[in-house]
Amino acid sequence: MINKIDEMLTEYDLTKEGSILPMLDDFDEEEIREYCWKVLHTYPDLKKEDWIIGIEGGDFIYSFERNYIFITDDIWSFNLFAKQPVLILLAEKIKALK
Repeated sequence: MINKIDEMLTEYDLTKEGSILPMLDDFDEEEIREYCWKVLHTYPDLKKEDWIIGIEGGDFIYSFERNYIFITDDIWSFNLFAKQPVLILLAEKIKALK
């Protein structure tokens, strides 16, 4: 049986292999969370497509400019997964903010 997260990833053609964290190894995880949200909110068409909410946080699929990203964000950790060109785009914008 496929779980809800795997179902979301499959539906939007994403995997958990393309993480933004290795691209921002000079940032701590809290900085990555903060800067990711700042960058994402600059896109006027940012839309939450699908989500699972828990007590401590959630897992989300967002879209912007016809790109999809998967974000896992809870009280312990943050990560963003996307296809490589989207990761490069977001990582460059995040680095420019720091």
